[in-house]
Formats: sequence, structure tokens, C-alpha cells
Amino acid sequence: MLSERITRLFQLLQCSNTEIARYAGCSPSNISRLKSGTREPGSGSRTVLRLVEGVVRYADYENMLSMLCELCGAEDTRAEVMIPALLAWLYEDSDFTPPHPVVPKSKRTQEMTMAAFGERLDQAMTLLELSNGQLAAQMNVDDSLVSRYRSGIYYPHRNGDTRERLSELLFACAEKKGRLPALAELCQSAGESFDAEVLRDWLFASSEEDPSALAESLFRSIDAFTPGQGVPAPPPELPPIREAERYWGTEGLRIAVVRFLDDAAREGGELLLYSDEPMTWMSGDAAYFSLWAALMAACIREGVHIRIIHNIDRVGSEMISAINGWFPLYISGQIEPYIFRRTRSARFHHTVFLRPGGAGILGFFPADAEENRWYDYITDKARLDALESGYGAMLACASPFLKTYPASSADEFWRFYRAQPGKNTAILDGLSVASMPEALLDRILTRAAILPAQRGRLMAFHRDSRQQLFEILAQGALHELVCLPDREAVEQGRVSINFGTEPTGLPLAYTPEEYAEHAAAVRELVSREKNYHLTLLPSAHFRDLQILTMKDAVAVLRCREPYTAFVFMNAALTRSVSDYCHSLIGQYAADRFTTMQALDKLYR
Repeated sequence: MLSERITRLFQLLQCSNTEIARYAGCSPSNISRLKSGTREPGSGSRTVLRLVEGVVRYADYENMLSMLCELCGAEDTRAEVMIPALLAWLYEDSDFTPPHPVVPKSKRTQEMTMAAFGERLDQAMTLLELSNGQLAAQMNVDDSLVSRYRSGIYYPHRNGDTRERLSELLFACAEKKGRLPALAELCQSAGESFDAEVLRDWLFASSEEDPSALAESLFRSIDAFTPGQGVPAPPPELPPIREAERYWGTEGLRIAVVRFLDDAAREGGELLLYSDEPMTWMSGDAAYFSLWAALMAACIREGVHIRIIHNIDRVGSEMISAINGWFPLYISGQIEPYIFRRTRSARFHHTVFLRPGGAGILGFFPADAEENRWYDYITDKARLDALESGYGAMLACASPFLKTYPASSADEFWRFYRAQPGKNTAILDGLSVASMPEALLDRILTRAAILPAQRGRLMAFHRDSRQQLFEILAQGALHELVCLPDREAVEQGRVSINFGTEPTGLPLAYTPEEYAEHAAAVRELVSREKNYHLTLLPSAHFRDLQILTMKDAVAVLRCREPYTAFVFMNAALTRSVSDYCHSLIGQYAADRFTTMQALDKLYR
């Protein structure tokens, strides 16, 4: 009976003997003997008690305590309530009733991998205009299996034959329809080296790569940014600009764009940009690229607002390279980037650069037109109005990619963040201001003699943050990851209150007594709130960054000059950030008792 209950319990928790042994502080062989029935001790046995303690700690870490409560009938998730209830359940004679299943958070990476594969398969099938039924017929499987592959529900983990067959079929279909160049571009491969093996590597790459690498690369690029770096000065002299109604080929487009951006920098206004043709016209010549970047920077300096629709949603280093290239312009807050939700046409290229009421560049031509393509330079008001209307229709089919909030828009950012659902993880560079008692903050501001206006602003920010904290905990779980400062930094007054992107202009540092009081409040929060989890990191992974996750977005806060909040709304990026957070939690998280001991030891 005991072994049967343990086996069913482990199935529900999706755990192994080794995992429970780690939390129980014993050998996996001890757990194995209990599970197999080799040993059947009584309910008062120390061995069974250690097993139950390990199970509760594991469930606490995996956010599965509520399921465990449902299983054993515990009134709440406190350890002193859970452990006796679970012990009694293990030795019950009543029928076993499984509770509502929950996926352990440490096992959710596999789900992310499946989703990434599904998205890539969907992109390839959309490009090739291939239906579920058509692919299923060629693979000799049921339509529903292809549908599950495409939606990310199923994933061919170890079935090498299926992987091989699927890649070969997609490659053959692209070859038959004359779309190999487009499929190669989708796979980020040079056309001459593209084959079915390259397609297979791209399609299943997420199972072989670290899914959190994209997020870490993004964080490091933001962390390393230096103001002024990469923003070119205005060119000393523009090349001769030939005015015409039509420009031909690559050189013609370059001349038209110089004319277009120079006028925008001098006259102001708004730019609406989209192009799905290869960007070699811009990046293929280093001197021209420098000129283009200088003119874009000049537009930003003159207050020109820019909307740009990127032509395709890609995953990996190419996305980070694009972010790095545009970063000096993004940080101005004057650029709104979007990404199309659907794959672009493989047969034609479309370019539209528009300054409403001023001028526009329009090109539409077959993909293989090469230098036999032309671009109309439009100044007629009626045509400009029509182009603006068409661009609006394009925007309606696109998704926002990034929203930037400089320090002057901090209030706007926090209003946005507080209105978003699904906030569950945060990587912070200090204890959250929301976990600080209001009376403590009030005393700190009094000690620092903060002026009334700024004092009111900071107290209001604290009240809003604290209210939101308990709203999140009432609706679900919140996991904060923090690297605590060393004792010397606290004693020397070098640890400041964590106001996020709120540039207070004052070094609001704790005294050792104040920090100890805040740490004690956090300890109480860990002890009291079952939905609040704290992971203590051994070292800070970034200098002055904080990361806040939401249901459909992630915010990266840069907490030094220039203070900026970046909100990314790209699905692949948000998944990567989630994976990154889970990898840190999996590596460093401890049970509540150990976390409270660490807070006691450091700051009592």
C-alpha cells in the first residue's frame, strides 16, 4: 500500500527518486527501497518523515503545493500542516483520487521547445502554401498529428526517421514550387549551401540549443551599452543628390533614400518605413551604411518620429544583431518597431518609405528583378495620402516588437506594467521596494530630509507597488531572484533602495539597521505567503539591469544613465526570457526554510 501510494505520488509530481532525495537530504537508494516496497516502515519512521519533508520541499519549489493540498486534504500549504496530512494520506486505505494535474516549472522547457518547433514548422508550411492534409498524406500519417506538430502540442523527440522524412518532404515541396531561395532565407542559410539537412537543423534547432541564450545575449547587449556609442555624427558633406521622379536599381535607391532622409532631417515630421527586399542596398557598402546611419541619427536629433515594420519574425542571433544595430536609435524612444505576423511573399518585393505630407519612395517588383527594378519618388499629395492609408492597413497586420520608455516616461511605463496580466518572475538588483514596510520607507525619507513633493511621489510609488504585489500573490505565484549585497556594502551605506527606473537623484541608502528590518520583512513574506518565492543568487549577472516578465511581454529596466525601460513583445524573445529565468531558478532555488535561514544568517 505504501509503495503504491509513493509511486502514484511521484507520477503526479513528475519527479524522480534522485530529485526527492536531494530535497530530503538522503540517498536515492533510500527513496528507491520505499517506492519499490523493499522497506515498509510505519508512519512514525524517521525515513518516511524525511521522504515527506522532501516531497513538500520539492512541491514548494515546483509551485505544486496547491495540488498536494488537494491530494491529501491539507487545509493550507504551511509545512506544519502539509507534512502530517501527507503522512496520513500515505497510510490511508481509501480509494486514490488524483487531483488536478500541474506541470512542474523545471520541466516546462520541453514545452517551450515543442512550441518553437511548431512555430518554425508553421512558418515553413505557410511559405510553401502546404496544408495539414497535404503534408499528412505525404508522411502517411493522420491529419491530426500534423496539426499537433504545427501547434506545438507534439514533438518528434527521438524519432530520427520522422525528422528526416519531414525535412526531406518540405525541401522537395520548396524545390517543386520554385521556393528554395525563400525557404533558405527563412532558415537563415546561404542559398548555395542550402539542402534538406540544413532545413532539418533549423527546424529542430530549439531542441539542441540553449533556449535561454537569446535572452542572455539581449540582456548583455543592453547592459554593455554606452551612451553616445554607435551614434554617428552628421556627415560633413552630402554627396550630390540627383532629383528625379524615378530611380533605377541599387544605386538609384541609395540616392533616393539620401534625398528622402536629408529632407526629413531638415523639415521634421514622421517616417513610416517598410521593406521586404534584401537589405544589401543599405549594408552592402560600408561607406553608404555610415551615411545612412548618420542621416537616421540626424532625423532622431531633430525629433522625427519613426515607425518601422520589420518584414519577418526571426529567432536567434540575427534578431539580436538587428537590435544591436538599431540600439542607439531605439534608446531615443522615437522609434516604434513592428513585426509582421505572417510570412511575406516569396515572389515579389515591396518597399515603401513615407513621410506623410512630404515625400515617399515606392517600389514593387518581382523578386528576381535585380537591377531592372525602379522606385518612384512621390511628392503628389493624393498619392502620399493613398500610401499612408495603405501603410495603416499594413500596421493592422503587424505586431508591436518593442516599446521604449526613457526616464522622462517612467510614470507611463509603470502604468503600462501595472495594467498587464501574468506577472510571475522578476530578476532584481535589490530587494523589491514592494516588500518594504511603509513605516520603514517613511522613516528613511524623514532621515534623508527628502523634500515634500519628491517624498509624496516616492511614497505613492511604494503604495502602488505594494498593492500590486499582493494582487499578484492573490491571483498566482511571484518568483523574485535577487543577489543580496555583502555585509560590508550594507555597513558602509553603499546599498540603495530599489526604485527601479525611478531616477530619484538622491542616494537613498539604507543604514545597516534599516536593511536588516527590510530583510526581516522579506523573511516574513517568504514564510507567510505561499505564492511568494525568493531565489538568492550568488552573484549579480548584470550591472544595473532588472527584468520583469508579463504574460505577453518582458520589460528590461536599465537602472543607470540613460535610465530606460525596454518592453519587448516578441513571442520568441519572451519565451527565451522565461527559459532564462527558469534556468536560474533551477540552478539556485532552495526551499523556504533554507531561504529564511540565509536571510537570518546574513542580516539578523
